[in-house]
Amino acid sequence: MDYLLKNESRFFRLGSYDPIELAGMIATEALTLGSARVIIQSDGEWLTVTADQDWLHNREQAFSTITPFPQAGVNSMLVEILAVAFSAGVATATREEAKLIKGDRTVPAPGVDPNAGRTVSFMRRRGSPPLH
Repeated sequence: MDYLLKNESRFFRLGSYDPIELAGMIATEALTLGSARVIIQSDGEWLTVTADQDWLHNREQAFSTITPFPQAGVNSMLVEILAVAFSAGVATATREEAKLIKGDRTVPAPGVDPNAGRTVSFMRRRGSPPLH
């Protein structure tokens, strides 16, 4: 995590964490890894990426370590770890289970579509401007 935090400018086009850009990066992953339908939703505090398939099937380490993403190119990585590093909260769910990856359990995560293959929700970093 220290490496990610110290090198924020390497991961985002404008050099700093952008939750909307990150949602797009996660959606691109889902499409690249076989999802046919991907939706990005915002409720102001949370951004949620929902897909018809579990694009992270057997790759739960994507939330805890830099994980190679060879399908997107030689130097690519799965970006869920960026949500953990830069967001105030992260939750994920599949048809089998829901997990709070980071955050305070008293802050409710957005609702999850039980028919989705996977959702990844992340809360904007504290102190960042609200999402529109």
